[in-house]
Amino acid sequence: MKAVLVMYDSLNRHLLPPYGADWTHAPNFARLAARSVTYDTCYAGSLPCMPARRELHTGRHNFLHRGWGPLEPFDDSMPELLKQHGVHTHLASDHQHYWEDGGATYHTRYSTWEFFRGQEGDPWKGRVAGPAPPPDLHSSQNDLWRQDWVNRQYLDTEEKQPQTRTFD
Repeated sequence: MKAVLVMYDSLNRHLLPPYGADWTHAPNFARLAARSVTYDTCYAGSLPCMPARRELHTGRHNFLHRGWGPLEPFDDSMPELLKQHGVHTHLASDHQHYWEDGGATYHTRYSTWEFFRGQEGDPWKGRVAGPAPPPDLHSSQNDLWRQDWVNRQYLDTEEKQPQTRTFD
């Protein structure tokens, strides 16, 4: 038996065709829903990315204990429990928060893992000079913004995008 868990950060159900959004063009989501299980009454206790991941790993509500944080040594993690029972688990992710302070220890619970760099403000590529975003871009110019524009200079084709590499 194989099981695949696909988790998206900040994906809104009301924008997906399988959940009634007929104004959104997302044929891959429609195809995925047709070939898999969808849930109509599934609710997360914690919605920000790392707290929601802790809930998925442990099966316990995270918000009862704390906000953003790593898996604790006492947490029984689903990938780790499967690994202990001879089931190979693998994480393929472009989610950089697994490698940050306060978000670490999730990936180490898997049998194997790989990280596809460049998403969000991932400190992937270095550049001393400032990036040159389009002049009409209206965005806050903080450190994450700057790093994102540095990274994007190296992600110039669809094949190089972290999202594409995660799913290929």
